[in-house]
Amino acid sequence: MKEKTWKLVWNVACVLALLTAGIVLTGCDLLSGITPTLPPDRAPTGVTASLGQFETEIRVTWFPVERATSYRVFRADSREGEYELVGSESSLVYIDRVGGANQGRMYWYKVEACNAAGCSPKSAAAAGYAGYPPAPTNVRATDRQYPDKIVISWDPVPGATLYQVFRDRFPDGTFGTVVGQVETTSIEDTSAAVGLNYWYRVRACHATGCSALSQPASGRR
Repeated sequence: MKEKTWKLVWNVACVLALLTAGIVLTGCDLLSGITPTLPPDRAPTGVTASLGQFETEIRVTWFPVERATSYRVFRADSREGEYELVGSESSLVYIDRVGGANQGRMYWYKVEACNAAGCSPKSAAAAGYAGYPPAPTNVRATDRQYPDKIVISWDPVPGATLYQVFRDRFPDGTFGTVVGQVETTSIEDTSAAVGLNYWYRVRACHATGCSALSQPASGRR
């Protein structure tokens, strides 16, 4: 049998051995240089989203993943919300152009690493927003807990550098009285009169600007 015919028979035997028993025979020219394509086996890490550095867009970034040729970006309105695909990128940054109407609106992002064979699991979630910060949430005030003050506190806003606190006697008032400005997530109101009910609202600020006022919370000294 001619040499070319023997080589063809040998390569066919190589393929059959690999398909039936997973055996790779030495000298299989047909299989040389062939590397099976596998999907990325881990989710992207280091996922971050910009926190108001840009007025009308949010920039999502992440670390590269081995075997990935592209990345899919998903977005939700809350950490535990329903994540919907918003875009795909071959680079390590995705720009979500949310527009000026959505300044101060918090979004949550997850990223998948993909190639022709499939995609990895989704990454951990990262929060971001465009422009000024979102309003603080979970504002609360003590009710006769202290004889000489009312303590107002709230949940931190990512990216905020300071908070401004305002007071009124009524929940639908103008909140023209400034209690103070702090870099932490609580403040003490020592000027409140004993036995009177007060309402408080808080806003978060950074270099771009300040958020809308929070929902009011009441307290008494």
